[in-house]
Amino acid sequence: MNYKDLSQIPENPHKILSVSQLLRLYGTELKLSLKNKAPDSEITSVDLHRPGLALAGFFGDYASEHIQLLGHTEWNYLESSGKSERQKIFSRLAGYKSPLWILTHGLEPHKEFMEMCDIVGSPLVVTELPTVNFARPLQRNLENYFARRVFLHGSMIDIYGVGTLFIGESGVGKSECIMDLVERGHCLVSDDAIDLRRIGDLIFGAGKAGFNHYIEIRGIGIIDVRSMFGVKAVRTEKRLDIVLELQKWDAAERYNRTGLDTITNNILGLDIPHIVIPVLPGKNIAVISEVVAMDHLLKKEGQNSSKNINDFLITQIKQKMENKE
Repeated sequence: MNYKDLSQIPENPHKILSVSQLLRLYGTELKLSLKNKAPDSEITSVDLHRPGLALAGFFGDYASEHIQLLGHTEWNYLESSGKSERQKIFSRLAGYKSPLWILTHGLEPHKEFMEMCDIVGSPLVVTELPTVNFARPLQRNLENYFARRVFLHGSMIDIYGVGTLFIGESGVGKSECIMDLVERGHCLVSDDAIDLRRIGDLIFGAGKAGFNHYIEIRGIGIIDVRSMFGVKAVRTEKRLDIVLELQKWDAAERYNRTGLDTITNNILGLDIPHIVIPVLPGKNIAVISEVVAMDHLLKKEGQNSSKNINDFLITQIKQKMENKE
């Protein structure tokens, strides 16, 4: 069976995040404020580093290339050290340049701390949030930003909780099927263009912000799904569970009829179930799509109809052969 191989689509990940971008994208959410006028620097890793041992003088495991995060514990240590000892601590740290220093709990950075950041040219940021409440969303935002990602032509919709990516040649009827599914109560993620990114062992799909709730229907134009069906009819992102490829009917093609042959498509290093649906005039693709989603849910629960009927037939054949003997 011919199907579109998505593993060949080139990845387009973000490799660099400047501190100015970080402040612009997440500054309000994370309650960040810049405390010095150091040059803009580049963040290249999702990892956060707590430099407690470095403050104490041990640099064996000091990951200076990561964002440096200081909380109450580190601040109290610096406070108890006194001015003279703080000068020694930060003179040692001045031998390393980190892309960003962050102080949590709204604590006031010591003068020696500020001077060290100015010397090495590292931005110093303070957040009002407690360390744990700050580190989790920052890590999540960094993982999303630096995630492996591909951008492809397709539409995505949430069918009974199953993130379904529709692909196929232009004009095969993807948008019309998506519109039918939305009318039947399912949630649109994005039409025509989808951004897929991998977080851990999951892939999430999203549309371009501000455009994800529109569908283009040939002969009609642009439809605003959110205005027409309400906010419950759209969602900003969804985990990808299956790929559903629509193909124009080809009598010479051998389509899967038993369901025993499992097809997967490798996307961002993960194998995603791939189903090919031949399109014919009068065929209700929306209903078939719902069946595909429900069958996927049953398989996750261990109920495989194709395997069950195959096992049943094999058992029946064996019994008949035994009776003949």
